[in-house]
Parts: sequence; structure tokens; C-alpha cells
Amino acid sequence: MSLYDRDYMREEAPGSERAAAPGLTAFHVILGINVAVFVLQYVFETGWMLDPASGAAMPMGGVSLDELARGNVWTLFSYMFVHGGVGHFMLNMMLLWFAGRGVQQLFGSFHFALIYLFSGIAGAAAEMAVNWLAQGDTSTTLIGASASDFGLLMALAVRQPGEKITAFIYFIIPIQLRLWTLAKGLFILQLAFGLASVLFHVLPEGMKIAYFAHLGGAALGWFYARSLGYGSRPMTYASHWQPMQYQQQQRKPAMAHSAASRPASELDVDTVPLPRRRAQKTVEELMEEDVNPLLDKMNRHGKDSLTPDEQRKLEQTSNELKRRLQSGED
Repeated sequence: MSLYDRDYMREEAPGSERAAAPGLTAFHVILGINVAVFVLQYVFETGWMLDPASGAAMPMGGVSLDELARGNVWTLFSYMFVHGGVGHFMLNMMLLWFAGRGVQQLFGSFHFALIYLFSGIAGAAAEMAVNWLAQGDTSTTLIGASASDFGLLMALAVRQPGEKITAFIYFIIPIQLRLWTLAKGLFILQLAFGLASVLFHVLPEGMKIAYFAHLGGAALGWFYARSLGYGSRPMTYASHWQPMQYQQQQRKPAMAHSAASRPASELDVDTVPLPRRRAQKTVEELMEEDVNPLLDKMNRHGKDSLTPDEQRKLEQTSNELKRRLQSGED
């Protein structure tokens, strides 16, 4: 099932309770700013300047080390909304539409905005650092939303790694890929091209783009999603990285010592057999206690009403239910 075919990703039918909720999200705002800036610069021809390096006309708002040295710190943010042409703009908006909608629906507006902005800043920092260290270049201007888009794509891939999507080779040949496979493949491809450009100078002029901006944005998106607890193991707490078997072994000696140090009169005081406790909830209990309240909250207040902890709980419970149904457990 496609990501956008799932119930929580569909647009609601007109007249429904959830459709009546405010529809403006951070995704719509950022997409709208990108479109508005493009229209101002390429339709109304406002906001242009001469490139200090080449002398050619280019849209204002790009970032470089020279711009930052002049005190134009705002270009760290403005460059994410400026594009170098129709093709550049369309490719970035296609990726923003695909990855951004998923992040908006699954993470919410607050995290969407932070991933977009932080990934853009990290991408700009990575690209400018490589240009300065490898070539002593401080004047090349960086523009475009691609670093932010790669951050959104990587965050979405961490959140939904097994999601099957259809990609088109040369926009013609369709192939089925897992979302994590696509994100990882694009990351490796950007790394290979970036190293080839910096170390060997073998890329033609048309392929010399900001590969390290893409890598920096993708790395930030990966880190952000992992810091929220998504992925194979959460990064928030160091104890979560320890294998469960190791944790149990660490607890056993402490428990044995505690029992040995207690007087015999305090041990096994309760000789009345206790009723057998369930090792785990049944499927019905999981649905009633864990899943249904969250679904009811989504139905009443919309998709963005769930907190990140509630989203993780819903995802983990759904995975547990799927596992039990496949194995035939109660």
C-alpha cells in the first residue's frame, strides 16, 4: 500500500469533521514562499544582482562565506527559497511535494519546519566548508531548497523505511523501491559525485552542483528523526543502545544481592498464590486501550493533534498487531 493511500494520509471528504479543521500547515507555508519568491524573481523580474564571481545576473538571497562576512546572516535562511531557473525550481518542488507532505502528516508542522530549516542550514554549512577547505573558495553563492528537501526525504525514510514507492528511471522506467533504499541510494550517489568533483575534478560543468549541501541536509534529517526515537534504536537515551539481554544480566546480580541481604523473615512473606498475570496484552486489549483512543483523538482534532510520543506509540502498537496477526497469536 502506498504511503498516501493510508487512511491517515488521505485528504478528508468535504463536510467531514476533520475536513473542517484549519488546513494551513507549515508545508503549505513553505511551499507557498518558494512559489512566491520564484514568481517575483522570474515573472516580475525583481530581486536580481550580479554574481561577484562570474559577473552574471543571478537572483538575490543566495548564501556564501563572503555574504556572511558582510553581515548578511539572513542569507542562511533566504537561500532555501531562491532558485536558479525553471528546471531547478521544478525539481526541488517535486521533491518537496513528495517528501514534505509525508513529513508534515507524520511529524506535524513544528517538526516539519525545523527539519526544513535546520537541514538547509546544515547543507549550506557543509557546502561552504568543503568549497573553502578544498579550493579556498569563499565567493561561490549557494541557492535552492535541495538541502532542505534531502533532509525531509531522509527523515521520512527513517520514519517509514519499509514503505514501497514507485520510482522512474529517466522519468520513464518504473521500479519498486523501499523508501529507505531510495534515500540511501541517493545519499551514496551524492557522496560519489561530490568526491569525484572535489578530489578528481572529472565531472562536466553541467554536473557541478552542491552535492555536499545535499549530504549535509540529509545527515541532519537523519539525525533529527533518530533523535525523536524513530529508526532501529532511539538515540535519545544511552541505555536504549544496550541490548536487552545485557540489561537483564546487569539487573540480575543486583536483585540477587538484594534478596541475600534481607532477613529470612522478610523473604517469601506472601504465601498466598497470586493470580497469574498476563505477560502481554491481548489483541483486543491493545486495540481497546492503546489504538482506539488515539484514533478517536485523530478523528476529533485532526492528524496534527497527536504528539510525537503518541505517534510512536500508535506506530509501535500497529507493528505489534501486524506481527501477531501474521503469527496467529491472540
